[in-house]
Amino acid sequence: MKKNFTLSKILFGSLLFSLLMLTSSAITAQITCSNATTVWSEDFGTGTTATSSPDVLTTGLFYQASGSLSSEGSYRVINNTQQKPEWQFSPDHTGNTDGKMLVVNGQAESFYQHTVTDAHGFTSGDYTVSLFIMNVDTAGICAPNPLLPVITFNVEYLSENNTWVPLSGSPYTASATQQTSSPTWENIGSSFTLPPTGAFFPTQIRITLSDGTVGGCGNDFAMDDINFSLCPAGGPAPVTLTSFSARHKDNGVSIDWTTSQELGNNYFQVERSNDGSTNWSVIATVIGAGNSQVVRNYNSYDPTPLSGVNYYRLKQVDNDGKFTYSKTVAVKMDLQKMAVSVLTNPFYNSLSVNFVSSTSQMVTARLVDITGKQLAVERWSLENGTTKKDFSNISGLQHGMYILSIVNNNGEILFNGKVVKQ
Repeated sequence: MKKNFTLSKILFGSLLFSLLMLTSSAITAQITCSNATTVWSEDFGTGTTATSSPDVLTTGLFYQASGSLSSEGSYRVINNTQQKPEWQFSPDHTGNTDGKMLVVNGQAESFYQHTVTDAHGFTSGDYTVSLFIMNVDTAGICAPNPLLPVITFNVEYLSENNTWVPLSGSPYTASATQQTSSPTWENIGSSFTLPPTGAFFPTQIRITLSDGTVGGCGNDFAMDDINFSLCPAGGPAPVTLTSFSARHKDNGVSIDWTTSQELGNNYFQVERSNDGSTNWSVIATVIGAGNSQVVRNYNSYDPTPLSGVNYYRLKQVDNDGKFTYSKTVAVKMDLQKMAVSVLTNPFYNSLSVNFVSSTSQMVTARLVDITGKQLAVERWSLENGTTKKDFSNISGLQHGMYILSIVNNNGEILFNGKVVKQ
C-alpha cells in the first residue's frame, strides 16, 4: 500500500507538543497518536510516605522504604526524586499535590511488568506505550563516563494457545536518558501493532520494561505516567524523513538522507531513473533502524551514474510491507573526460574497475607486481556512459601490493595506482 511521505515535519500520528512547567522541572513533548484512546495508565498515586509497587518485578529490583537509595537495584514509590543527596530534586511528572513516581537505583534487569486485561478482547491495530523518565543524576556525576538508563519496552499479547507473542514493533529500545543540569522529564515510547488473530480476540496484553545498563555509578532514574493507548487513526507515521539529497562525489554520486523518527522501519531502497518518471531501478538497499526517536543519518553511493541527468528517489519500506516514496532529486553528470575508479581495493578474488566515459572506446589494463613483472593483462571495450569491468583469473595471486595500469588506444595513461590483494 502506498502512503504519503511527509518531509521536514515531526509526525507521530498527530504528535502533540506540550511544553509545561511543573514547579522547576522541564517537560519534553508528549508521545501520542491522533484520536488516541487511553486503555490503561499509571501515575503511581499521591502521598508523602514511601510505598512499593505490585508491578515492580522483585527479580529485578528490591523495595527500600527509607534511607538513601544507595544500593544497586533498590527502589521506592515516593513524591520527590531526591532519594540520594546528590540527585535532582523534583516533584513527579503528573503534577498532583504530593504526586508520586517510581524512583530507581538501576541495574540491568527487567524491572516492571503490568498486564492489561479487557474481557471483550483487544482488536487488531496500532497501540502506543509511553512513559516519562528523568535521569536523576545531576550533570557531572560519575564524569567523564556515567552509566545511563536505557529502557526497553516489550509488549506482548496472550495468544489462543496460551503463549505470549510480541506485538509488531516489540521490543523497542529507547535512547539513553542523559544527565541534565536541571530536572528534565523526557517522554519515551513507541507504536506497536496487534496483528489480526482471526475469530480469537486476545484479552490480555503484557507490558514489560527492562533496563539495559548494569548497576554502578549512574543509571539512576525516576519514572512516571506510563500510558497504553489505542490508535484508531492507524498509529503514528512510521518514518519522518527530514532531508534527502544527492551530490557529486569523486566519479559518482553520494545520496544522503536523515530521519528524526522511525517506527517499524525495515529498510530503504535508493532508486535511479534517467527521466525522473519511469524506468526506476534499485541501485542500493540500506537497512533501517527499526524503531528510533533520535536523528539518524544515512548514506549510499552510486559509483556508476548515467551520462547526463540522474534522478534519485528513496523508497522506505515498513516491517509490514507498506512503503512510501521521498521527493525526487537530480544530479547532472558531465562526462567530458574519462573517469576511472577502483571499486574493490583491497580486493580478494576479483578486482573491479568502474569507467565513466563520454565515448565508446577500447582500453588496456595491466596488473604488475612491485618488481614490474606483468601478471595479468586484459582488453576492455567501454560504452558511452558507465561501464564496470572485472579482472579474471587473479584469485591465485599472493597477498600483497600490485600496480594497476590502464591506458587507452592512444597510449594515454588513464589510471596508474596501487592495489592490494588480501
